[in-house]
Amino acid sequence: MAVLLLVAGMALVEPVGANSRPSSRYVPIVFVHGQSGSAQQFASQAMRFTSNGYPQDLLYAFEYDTGSQVNDLQALDAFVDDVLDETGAEQVYAIGHSRGTSVWTSYLFPDEGGIDGSAKVAKYVNIDGRSPEELPGGVPTIGIWGEWNTAGSGFNRRGDTNAQIGPDPAANFYFGDKSHTEVATSAEAFAVMYRFLTGRRPGTTAVLAERPGRVTVAGRSLLFPQNEGYEGAVIEVWRVRPRTGQRTSRRPKATMTVDATGDFGPIRLNGKKHYEFAVTRPEDGLVQHFYFEPFGRSDHFVRLLSSRPGEGISAFLPQSDDFVGINITRMREFWGDQGASSDELAIDGLNVLRPDTSPRSAVNLAVFLHDDGDDGVTDLDKGVIFPFSFIGFLTGMDVFVPASPDGADTVAITEIARGGAREVINVPNWPSSEHRVSVQFWDHPDPRRR
Repeated sequence: MAVLLLVAGMALVEPVGANSRPSSRYVPIVFVHGQSGSAQQFASQAMRFTSNGYPQDLLYAFEYDTGSQVNDLQALDAFVDDVLDETGAEQVYAIGHSRGTSVWTSYLFPDEGGIDGSAKVAKYVNIDGRSPEELPGGVPTIGIWGEWNTAGSGFNRRGDTNAQIGPDPAANFYFGDKSHTEVATSAEAFAVMYRFLTGRRPGTTAVLAERPGRVTVAGRSLLFPQNEGYEGAVIEVWRVRPRTGQRTSRRPKATMTVDATGDFGPIRLNGKKHYEFAVTRPEDGLVQHFYFEPFGRSDHFVRLLSSRPGEGISAFLPQSDDFVGINITRMREFWGDQGASSDELAIDGLNVLRPDTSPRSAVNLAVFLHDDGDDGVTDLDKGVIFPFSFIGFLTGMDVFVPASPDGADTVAITEIARGGAREVINVPNWPSSEHRVSVQFWDHPDPRRR
């Protein structure tokens, strides 16, 4: 397993050639995600780094099996060694979020994990997780904290005190208005970590649009929550019409069969167009269709999360010729109980975010929708349906969306994010008997509009 994690993570970026620097100005960054997470939680920050001139090929993510209770420090150590060998650097910058801070602090404290990785890490950013009183391994460290760890936020899990890592309160930064994942993906957190790591303020905290013809996309097709490459899965990339979600051609722009790493790309796309990534499961031919907002900037941390038939989430998702099965994700929690500060997520005009389906305290990053009971009726009064009431970061509702055999009709999925930004992703109404529909909204403002 350790070898798989190493190989899978290392292929996230294009290899550095023999004539590449390292520049003394830039140090490789290694991000480690939290529970039920992946490199996707670092995508916006990676794009902010590259918007400020940071090289794409110095941005890495170590991914691990979040279904296991064991932090594989040997795999992390091998991963860091490979990054150092590949880039020619002497040390890396470390960033961890949530459980990722447990991974990093165990790696940096030799008495906790048996590995002393502190000599390989130049600086460490600890986001909304562990709070040891000492600097981990003596490495220069800052703490970035969201509402769970900020006194007076109303959601603080520590009583009336702030969380703190290390002995210096000034090295800790608090954002009491941001949820657990939102604080990791926010522009405000980026400004803090960029200045700490580089010693200067960022030129921008925005994700800046690139020239449309220069955009590239790369990532992994993964089994959730293992973060294991979905070997044998076939990925097709299609351009789609924004008003309908229907494909614009008879042949895909690209077709790839992934190996055990799950890696795909980089693929050159038009940053102003809409795309579908269709992943066909090798076991039964079910197709999971992923729809995105346009990629206004290159993103090499795309994650296509699936599960094998009868395993993981798939074991609980009903299949029918009559209705569409939809899941919607965003790396910024969906709030349904904050009044005017709530988000809205509408399926053909019906807002599914309510106080009982997605309260702020539930920190939901994904919304699953299907016709619970296969009765052709939407019933939001059921609240959160089984099994999502027992799974962290996910919620699910009974929503009937009629399907057509060939997905010929359109479902409009509208997000109105708190703050007022509105985005619509239109998708075909594929029947859940042979298809799943996955929609991914950005957690940052659309770079095309900047």
